[in-house]
Amino acid sequence: MAGWGRGTWGSESWGSDAVDVSVTGIAITSALGSVTVDAEANVTPTGIAITSALGTPSVDAEANVSPTGIAITSALGSPSVDAEANVTPTGIAATSALGSPSVVAGAVVSVSGQAITSALGAPTVSAKASVTPTGVAITSAIGSVTVYHNELVNLTGVSFNAAVGSVSTEAGAIVSLTGLSVTVSPGFILVYGDIDTDQTPDYSEVSTSQTPSYSDIATTQTPNYTTIDAGRDAA
Repeated sequence: MAGWGRGTWGSESWGSDAVDVSVTGIAITSALGSVTVDAEANVTPTGIAITSALGTPSVDAEANVSPTGIAITSALGSPSVDAEANVTPTGIAATSALGSPSVVAGAVVSVSGQAITSALGAPTVSAKASVTPTGVAITSAIGSVTVYHNELVNLTGVSFNAAVGSVSTEAGAIVSLTGLSVTVSPGFILVYGDIDTDQTPDYSEVSTSQTPSYSDIATTQTPNYTTIDAGRDAA
């Protein structure tokens, strides 16, 4: 029997919460059994037999009923609270706040039992048993791979031979270029430098003698021409 106040003062040691209670009466041992149904009685019901089924109700409302009383028209309003009553509470007034608990441990308790002092030790392994492993022994190492290139492999598919050919251009079309044409030729390059002013002045007389002569120009000729291919397909 556990719980505070179940035993008398000083009946148990400090920290114990059980009190030995001697139960009196008749002992019984029970367990969950299995129920067996024996329904052998033939019961004949008495009364009037009836057979019923779900029908369709019909309403015959031909009576003209005049309601009596006081007519009222209601609607959903907005409630207003009028709290003018002065209520004086009865009882004992109390003011509470969160305090700090204080522990008063004045009881001297003698600990009973066997004292033990423990600490973290170092485990010692004593492996003196001779164990003979069973099975098949094996010694392995990294070997070297040998590749045999004697296998004849028949390739399947369509075979073909390819080579780099020469590109031939057949340009028979006459293309008219559009845009602005320009003709560029090297111009006169002007190179300048300091003029040498040193000289040896000299002159010579110009010969004014001459032998005038002329000849007739031949005006005879043999005219001729050659027909050329022109057009888009001429090239």
